[in-house]
Amino acid sequence: MAINNDPYHIDPEIESANLPPEGSVEALDQFNSAPPGSSLTGEPGAWPWEKPPVYTDDEEALEYVLKEIRKPETEEEFLKLMLAGIPIEAITNTITFSGFQEGFWTPDLAEILKFPVAMELIGLAAEKKIPATMFSENPIDKREKESLSDADVLSSMRENRPDMSEALEYAMDVLNEQQENEPIEEGDMPQESFMDMEESV
Repeated sequence: MAINNDPYHIDPEIESANLPPEGSVEALDQFNSAPPGSSLTGEPGAWPWEKPPVYTDDEEALEYVLKEIRKPETEEEFLKLMLAGIPIEAITNTITFSGFQEGFWTPDLAEILKFPVAMELIGLAAEKKIPATMFSENPIDKREKESLSDADVLSSMRENRPDMSEALEYAMDVLNEQQENEPIEEGDMPQESFMDMEESV
């Protein structure tokens, strides 16, 4: 085997052996992407949403959407999606966001269209007797998941407001003590005698 005297020589076989397999995650170049802010250097108007929207009136935009939904081939696709369990909320968001991406309306108008579009899909599902799913997530479960429990509040209070936590615990102790020492009213006592109670047992 000949020895190469060039100190900067790189053996291609050895170099290729050290490379990760082609197509693997390790082979991806983490720097092979556009730098942050590069989208601001492009020429304005290159994308549909950067141009004036096709519809600025909500009634005209809604009329266009409903007309598209009621096309036989489009209606059939939406019915399949609802039958497959895709929530109407997700379908509505896709319709309105796609319209914005294609330059049909602004984001504000897209939000305005969500409710009437959802109602149209609900009516379509009812018309075809399809048990459609309304929301992507149950609103009650979502609210309970996002809300803090009493235990979390007390734990956070002990950490961030120990003075208030001590005052609250003291007030609870006083209240419990008052309830324990509260005399029993005459009306709360059983009306029958102990002998009667034994006979009834």
